[in-house]
Amino acid sequence: MTDADQPPDSLETQKLLAELVETQDFPALSQTIVRINEIVGSETSQADELTRAILRDVSLTNKLLRLVNAAHYGKFGGRPINTVSRAVVILGFNTVRDVALSLMLFEHLQNHAQAKALKGEALETYYCGVIGRRLGHLARLPDVEEAFISALFIQLGRLMSRFYFFERTQRVAALMEARAIGEDEAAREVFGTTYDQLGLAIARHWRLPATLLQGMSRLPAGAAIRATTAGARLQATANLARELLDLAAADLYPREQARALNALGLRYAQVGHFPGATLHELLQEAAEEVKRDALIFQSDVGASALLRRTLRLTGEPAAAAEGEEVLQAAQAADTLPILAAMTPEPSDPASLLTAGLADLTDALIGKASVSDILHMVLESYYRTGCFDRVMIAVRDRDGKSLTGRFGFGKDIDDALRVFRVSLAAAHDAFQVAAAQNVDILISDADAVNIRARIPEWHRRRIGAHSFLLLPLTVDQKAFALLYLDSDSGPLDLDPKVLGLMKVLRNQALLAVRQQPG
Repeated sequence: MTDADQPPDSLETQKLLAELVETQDFPALSQTIVRINEIVGSETSQADELTRAILRDVSLTNKLLRLVNAAHYGKFGGRPINTVSRAVVILGFNTVRDVALSLMLFEHLQNHAQAKALKGEALETYYCGVIGRRLGHLARLPDVEEAFISALFIQLGRLMSRFYFFERTQRVAALMEARAIGEDEAAREVFGTTYDQLGLAIARHWRLPATLLQGMSRLPAGAAIRATTAGARLQATANLARELLDLAAADLYPREQARALNALGLRYAQVGHFPGATLHELLQEAAEEVKRDALIFQSDVGASALLRRTLRLTGEPAAAAEGEEVLQAAQAADTLPILAAMTPEPSDPASLLTAGLADLTDALIGKASVSDILHMVLESYYRTGCFDRVMIAVRDRDGKSLTGRFGFGKDIDDALRVFRVSLAAAHDAFQVAAAQNVDILISDADAVNIRARIPEWHRRRIGAHSFLLLPLTVDQKAFALLYLDSDSGPLDLDPKVLGLMKVLRNQALLAVRQQPG
């Protein structure tokens, strides 16, 4: 039986978790992680739900796309992924979830009071995850991203303790040194439980799936590892990653390290073929990957003595660089065509729409579904930052009305519930746009000459000050209606931006017309 099969090993684990939950910023992180895990774990969840959860955080969205492209560049003909919607379609729910979880954890830790002193440890935790992913490739695991997140989270309890219970973790370290005892024994004396058990309790609190709970559970030391099931192979891979990290941190002489690496290869021989030389090379390559990804986290690998030593860097960590220009210069110096090629300016709507158009073109060539295409269009609109809400209403089967299907933005679920346009008449602005296939921009919905053209459901339940309607018409019949609004004032769209929006709409219309039947 593994740790993941058992409840937390003592009442103290639950008390410690309760103490953690009461901290100022941990609940917000937990709420987002729980929501993402619920979406991914549900059989009825749609791609737009996961996309919507991620798009709520602009920083998370931008960093996720950069990290996805850095990790998966070259798999799609060298063309980048520019929308979360397309990332979900191409990479799958689980991969996008895993990247999002790692980024959320790092964003959270970097904003914490102890972050400056502990950035090195956070980077080493990420290093463990990257080692796990690379081992997953060698072991030919079916989902290497599960190996990444399992290895990343295998030290979750220790990392969160360092950030939230720093002084107590110092007492653990002091006990280990003074009495020459192991970390588990010292942690039990100080906390009443182990770091591993706290990590599993946090993972359960975050509702991580059972496969990841098993993956992040520690195996007994010493004995040869038997791994006959997929779950056991994942667990063994994450544990090997942890042991490799510990070995690298020990800073052994080359001959001692070589012997230790060979011994680890034998211990995990049933999981995969891991010669000592291969493991040594893997540690170096994983460190290079962390160095690359640290730019996305806006972190300095020099903060970690282990990574400095592995990468043969000299000197102490550099002062934190300020400003996007410095980050871009660092990327250029590190020869990262991946990031330079795909990253649109987050503050430039035209740049974001152009990137979205590239995604849309690739999706059309790849025969993506109409639903996926429309998701990409709406996401591209929303990420410009010009709108409070973006939605689409699609024609019902009876052909009598257009009904809200999906969208992004403020109170979007409530807005979608009331978004219904009758096709039986052409009185209000929505009906006219659909019936006459005309784009309509309403600058002030409360203007005297406009109020009569605003339907009651919009005035009462949405109440946007300004909105834009872009219809999609097939065979002279309204197929769908795109809606984009602003609550605070009139929409002031640059002609270039509006032109790109219409190009995206027309590409979506092309996808609809190409569908059989």
